[in-house]
Amino acid sequence: MKRWLMVLMASAAVSMWAGAQDVWVRPYVWHDDASSTFTWSFVNGCLTLSDTSTDCQGTEPNGDPDPEWYSQCGWGNRHVWFITMDGNGPTWFDPDTNGSTLELEFSLDLTPVMQDERTVEAGLFVLERPFPRFPREVNDQGNWWADGVLMVANERAGGAGGEIAAFGGRLPFWNGGGARYQGGPITLIFRYDGAQKKVRYEVRYNNQTYTSDWLSPGDFASSYNGGPHGLRYFAIGGYLQINRINQGNTAGGTARFGCNSSIKLNGRAVLGSGMGDVNLDGCVDDADLLTVLFNFGTGCVR
Repeated sequence: MKRWLMVLMASAAVSMWAGAQDVWVRPYVWHDDASSTFTWSFVNGCLTLSDTSTDCQGTEPNGDPDPEWYSQCGWGNRHVWFITMDGNGPTWFDPDTNGSTLELEFSLDLTPVMQDERTVEAGLFVLERPFPRFPREVNDQGNWWADGVLMVANERAGGAGGEIAAFGGRLPFWNGGGARYQGGPITLIFRYDGAQKKVRYEVRYNNQTYTSDWLSPGDFASSYNGGPHGLRYFAIGGYLQINRINQGNTAGGTARFGCNSSIKLNGRAVLGSGMGDVNLDGCVDDADLLTVLFNFGTGCVR
């Protein structure tokens, strides 16, 4: 993890603070082969996640086989990343409470593509956590901490290409508008309107745009406390998932996010080098500098 060192110049402080608009990676959320080779890098706004050598053959540091490293050699590994504004962990958003809107946009590409079986998938990731102000009987109902995805898969599917779909957690299902992935960059957009408590998805691929209707999230607890509620208190980012490890997928795969265009939050590029829009108002100006100066010396971001 990065440790930002104290700097003397205010202009350098702007760059330091802006760098905290970053990504926070959590590897091995699922780890059916925890001894696989996972790597990630984030350079000039291009985030790369890669998981290879998924053969369930872990070893001790001296090279001897170690049974404690052998997993069940199950179905898959999942790695996720989130938007972070402080570098310490995911930034949590709650537009359902204040009626604001939220939008995340990024491009991605997968390798390998057009496989006979679905071996790799990646996409947009939404994680909802318990409502901190709600009673325990609500937070313990199981669907909180739910995760949903807008997925891009790599299977051949008779030449049509990989499935694109949104589902899981409290995200309403969407079939991707019929788009199929056959390789190259694809842009995914997640929009949430806290006033109407609805979600809209968009996919841009091969010079075509596929957009869902405004869709309502929900579950069996959504009417609690005078609902309906939407997606209250959630984090957003992306994920890479390696499938079919227990069925011979030893090649793994790679996903690259934001390498073909900027990762954008609410329509503005917030990640990558040279970003200085601390308050996300679309301008790099004195207001950003004042924010940095008032917080200067409060400590380090790791």
